[in-house]
Amino acid sequence: MSRPAIQDNAKRLIQVNIRLTTEESNKLNENAASSGLTPANWIRHKIFTGKNPPARLSPLDTSIYMELKRIGVNLNQAAHKLNLGEFPKDLYTIQLELQSLLSNILKAMLHDRQHDQG
Repeated sequence: MSRPAIQDNAKRLIQVNIRLTTEESNKLNENAASSGLTPANWIRHKIFTGKNPPARLSPLDTSIYMELKRIGVNLNQAAHKLNLGEFPKDLYTIQLELQSLLSNILKAMLHDRQHDQG
């Protein structure tokens, strides 16, 4: 099975040549490689969309990104519930215990300070 023929109006017939410094060429090649494009296609995308082509993520990067996304979604859900005043009862009990302990610590510190001054 052969490749489908390109219509005449879609054929790229015009060639444009540019000169780059070594540094510019290296940067172009890096950007193109990270996007999975050839340098020519990277330039074409940049010119006609005005945006840099998106960098492709490796499968490992994709899995890390997805895990971070899940964590972010969970964090947003928890923050939303807390902002609505929905606080888990078991955490509320722990919060009260911690507040009581903090109060006792502050009293002990103030009591010790009064003895030191007196």
